Amino acid sequence: MMRREDKSRLRDGLRAQRATLGKDRQQADAQQVRARIGELAAYRQARVVMAYVAIRGELSLDGVLKDVLSSGRMLVLPRCEEKGILSACIVPDLSALGRGAYGIFAPSSGAATVSPEQIDLILTPGVAFDRMGHRIGQGGGYYDRFLPATRALRVGVCHDFALLDEIPFEPHDARMDVIVTPSRTIFTAEEAIT
Repeated sequence: MMRREDKSRLRDGLRAQRATLGKDRQQADAQQVRARIGELAAYRQARVVMAYVAIRGELSLDGVLKDVLSSGRMLVLPRCEEKGILSACIVPDLSALGRGAYGIFAPSSGAATVSPEQIDLILTPGVAFDRMGHRIGQGGGYYDRFLPATRALRVGVCHDFALLDEIPFEPHDARMDVIVTPSRTIFTAEEAIT
């Protein structure tokens, strides 16, 4: 079992590995992830989908964001607030996004929000995941505070090399129900399969 203090070193190493990926590789991986997400029954059935806008080498979900909007479903994106709080903001049009906290493209502070209970599926970024659904995020704890308030299916999204056999975790760390990488989909919770 890895120790808690190993998280920072692991995070730094995986960020460095992401930074070496070229544009063509990033685009190809993003297309494969989009296809895998599209195969999930829970994604196709979800009426309210929360996703993210990629930063610093995260897998882009641009195709998924456009798909949700074009299908008439509700797209929700996170906005980082003070004190580690995440707001779930309704996004009717991607052109309305601007630079928010940490340089992340996000809805404006005046955007309408939904409560966590209204969300059906959350596509969650992470620096690393393990096969049991544990996640290492960017280190701010935003998702770990937000996810316990929702019953949404939690889908972690990462590069193949960021899916590890085991990562350090703490009791308060939010787990994923499904992990999607460019080459595989792993169900970590039985209810995620249906």
